[in-house]
Amino acid sequence: MDPLIDLIGTSAAAEELRTKIERLFQRRHAGGHFPPILVDGETGTGKGLVARLIHRAGPRADGPFMPVNCAAIPETLLESELFGFERGAFTDARRSKRGLFQSAHRGVLFLDEISRVPAGVQVKLLTAIEERWVRALGRTDREAIDVWIVAATNVDLAAAVRSGLFREDLYHRLAVLRLHVPPLRERREDILLLAEHFLELARREYDLPERRLTGEARAALVAYAWPGNIRELGNVMERVALLSDTPDITAAMLGLSVASTPAVDDESDADVPMEETIATLERRRIVETLEQVAWN
Repeated sequence: MDPLIDLIGTSAAAEELRTKIERLFQRRHAGGHFPPILVDGETGTGKGLVARLIHRAGPRADGPFMPVNCAAIPETLLESELFGFERGAFTDARRSKRGLFQSAHRGVLFLDEISRVPAGVQVKLLTAIEERWVRALGRTDREAIDVWIVAATNVDLAAAVRSGLFREDLYHRLAVLRLHVPPLRERREDILLLAEHFLELARREYDLPERRLTGEARAALVAYAWPGNIRELGNVMERVALLSDTPDITAAMLGLSVASTPAVDDESDADVPMEETIATLERRRIVETLEQVAWN
């Protein structure tokens, strides 16, 4: 089975991302060692999915995959979660605990929201990546680790470096290989394919009867701006699958805000680049024509 089968899409942007991942694994590195990978993109574009696909398609597929959301762990606890601690290392440390680095040994450690790592932990993270060892809190000896780092961010880390919010040396260490996950508005050819996919997933998960999108619903999906990207699309499809009383899903059932749909008017034309204005007009004409022919 194709390990990248879950990377759904036929757009140029989706194909480019798939090609980069495949090219990454065409050459087998000695000992299965790969440099860190930085996955960037807007919130909801599927960076976590890409990280899991990298693990599944790579030479460490048999090893553990340890995800950690750096933004979800309090700053005071992040260090102990990453590197572990010994009993008595701090108040309430009643037993020793392995860190995520140790748990990901010979596998992949996925550091999501890497920009949220505090400065003090950034130093220790850099040491762990470069020296390939960690020291648990409360211990004097260090432990060798063999971990492939995949990090993800929804902010411009280079700008964060210039602002002094992120260490430059850690940034360059993490960004040896970079993968950009494009927003949904840049891969509109994939919207309907993804919508059908999520609709079918919801139907199977909740054991629902058949659901199908009407022509107007399909047009609305393509025209919508999708500020929440693929995550928002998946949520919309799950909601309409559950709440719909009929097999046919209309545009009204989708509940998409008109304010978030690309539009062109005389008052805003002056503030919009000509290329974007033309693209929006073309998209509107195409959608109107498709509606007239029942999306045939």
